Amino acid sequence: MALAGMLTLDDIVAKTTDLPSLSGAAMAVMREADSPTSSAEGMALALGSDPGLAAQVLRLANSSFYGMPKRVASVPHAIMVLGTRAVRNLALVASTFPWLSRPIEGYALGPGQLWAHALGTAVGASLLAERTHRTNPDLAFTAGLLHDIGKLAMSVWLERKIPALLRISEIEGTPFDAVERRVLGYDHTEVGAHLGERWNLPQELVEPMRWHHRPDEAPLNPPLVDCVHVADYLSMAMGLGIGGDGLRYELSEDALLRLSLIPEDLALIAEEFVDRYERHARAFEEARR
Repeated sequence: MALAGMLTLDDIVAKTTDLPSLSGAAMAVMREADSPTSSAEGMALALGSDPGLAAQVLRLANSSFYGMPKRVASVPHAIMVLGTRAVRNLALVASTFPWLSRPIEGYALGPGQLWAHALGTAVGASLLAERTHRTNPDLAFTAGLLHDIGKLAMSVWLERKIPALLRISEIEGTPFDAVERRVLGYDHTEVGAHLGERWNLPQELVEPMRWHHRPDEAPLNPPLVDCVHVADYLSMAMGLGIGGDGLRYELSEDALLRLSLIPEDLALIAEEFVDRYERHARAFEEARR
């Protein structure tokens, strides 16, 4: 049962002034890339509306991750050599870093730890989508990157209460999101989905925010949620942004079955996951120098 007088889900989202947001340029890039009539010209125009974001994308495009033989000198050139989907992901990575890299003290996450976990889940979800052919890898990357944004809002309002919830989770051996729901009446996944809806994100992205801890209940696109759920688990298992709540992450065996995977497959996938994550992380570090 929820505690009397506790903030409602609407309160959390409506009253928090320091909530993250995607830049208008990043949203425009995402819409253009996902449009059936997408064009290189439209992508360049959308990204060019934010010179700072465009510059960051170009730095990422010139990192060792892509190994371009010649320097990528402009946004149209980046789109031509990397493709619209890659540039879309670079724009999202660059635009989300400033707020995903914040310390999230309520969840015992230091500076950069939520970012590491988000990037790891994005990389893992994309890898799983490629391996299983169940959903689009670029969509999976975006869903993984944004899956835990509810923690940012929850931490702002509930920072002093969350450590007590973590203690309950530890004492009972209960998954943290279940404790959140029982005590508060909602959890960080619901807050994240509420925030995603405020951004007018498509439901196919909102759904993984809402159901990544309970993929068996996802109504719209279970394969996408399954990929994010398993990637979330892999990121925790690899020690990427565990925080105070990640030690009791329950992996859904049904999610594995729906992806035609068995637990033993995860050990093999983990090797490539670590390699891809490290290459992505190095590329971003290079671009920020």
